Amino acid sequence: ITPHTDGTYSHDAPGLLGLHCHVYDATGGENVFVDGHTLMGRLSDDARATLCTTEIPGQYIGDGAHLMARRPVLRAERGHLVQVSYNHHDRAPFILAEPQMTEVFAALHEFDALANEPALQFELALRPGDMVIFDNWRVLHGRRAFSGERRIAGGYVNHEDFESTTRRLATNR
Repeated sequence: ITPHTDGTYSHDAPGLLGLHCHVYDATGGENVFVDGHTLMGRLSDDARATLCTTEIPGQYIGDGAHLMARRPVLRAERGHLVQVSYNHHDRAPFILAEPQMTEVFAALHEFDALANEPALQFELALRPGDMVIFDNWRVLHGRRAFSGERRIAGGYVNHEDFESTTRRLATNR
């Protein structure tokens, strides 16, 4: 599974993502993490501008639901990255006028190539009892191929709940 963020089809994408390994009787399956801020900084100016301004639709169809949301791959405020929203597995079909369509797919290709650059990836092998929690708005995650049995449970925390708790803890020192 290539590096991505979760919830591109949700208007309020999950903020924190936790992955907890329950079973590992396999070879491979290492988790991969990529820093979105680093990716944004390595993009060409044209690709960065395109990914900051073009809304890309994400969708989920299943379990009796059809969820859909649109937002730029990179949401920045005053030049600072706020949120990465990238998952080509959940991308909904869309059409833009030329030459914008070609520009968007060139920018997506550049972003994807960087996200899959081994030098920019951090690899972590989760084993039973191990858990990792990360910011789904900043860190892309993926997984290497594996054979055998590997069971991972995942869970989300809303970003605004995390920010609220952080602020409350900071003022209660």
